[in-house]
Amino acid sequence: MEQNTTPQPAANNGKGLGIAGMILGILAIILSFVPCFGIWAIVFAVIGVILSAISMSQASKAGTSKGMAIAGLICSVLAIIIGCIWIFVIAKAVNEGGGLLKEAMEQSGAMDSLNKAMEQLRNITDTLQQH
Repeated sequence: MEQNTTPQPAANNGKGLGIAGMILGILAIILSFVPCFGIWAIVFAVIGVILSAISMSQASKAGTSKGMAIAGLICSVLAIIIGCIWIFVIAKAVNEGGGLLKEAMEQSGAMDSLNKAMEQLRNITDTLQQH
């Protein structure tokens, strides 16, 4: 009997997904340092975590190296953390800024003049409705 010596194609051991997860993780960590793009960094990072997890699972089954998948997972998780910190900081700044704006308007008398203008507008609409 003759043995078949042709090489069989290697099973998908997750290397491609590991590379994709690592690239998305690196891209996400870079984007996470830009305050306005933090939300996009989180989106890329979540996809990177998913791809890296699938890659780790496939690499475990095939018994191959998981280095790329682990690197992608670490970068993606860091990007999620940094992106969430930026979201918290921006939300806090908007909240504080709104309070400061209200306080400044009250101190400058802008709210008084706005209230007077609203009262005059109500008086005008009331007189128009009566006629």
